[in-house]
Amino acid sequence: MKKGFSTLDNKHATGFMAKLPMGFTLTEFLVSMVVVAIGMLCLASFMSISRRSVIVNDMRSRGVEYLQEEMELFESLGYRTVVNSFHDGVQYDASDGLPSEYSRWFLVYHDDPMPGMARLQVSVSWTEQKRSWTIKMETYLTRK
Repeated sequence: MKKGFSTLDNKHATGFMAKLPMGFTLTEFLVSMVVVAIGMLCLASFMSISRRSVIVNDMRSRGVEYLQEEMELFESLGYRTVVNSFHDGVQYDASDGLPSEYSRWFLVYHDDPMPGMARLQVSVSWTEQKRSWTIKMETYLTRK
């Protein structure tokens, strides 16, 4: 290297170094900033979608919990108590103690699918962000 010349000084470079531009142009920098900004906006939208998904799944988990709670209650009561306490095919409200956005109801079908069995159908519904969701579960109780 000759005295007085910098390797960063492109006008005195020869061969391969003479053809390389030094640094980025303003246009290249602005284009790269636009690409980074678009990437960050996409990432932010994914975060929003993920957050909504977490909320929906949390509400669904609570709905399943309320449904399971009611099913366990009926199974602990037993066949005779359920058949003697509830009319065949009538819908009963069981929303007591639930948050206001949830509702729960059940139906008992006597001798369904065969004599000596009762079909129990429990449903839980809720509203979340202007959408209505319902989960249903059925079980059979038998004479012991």
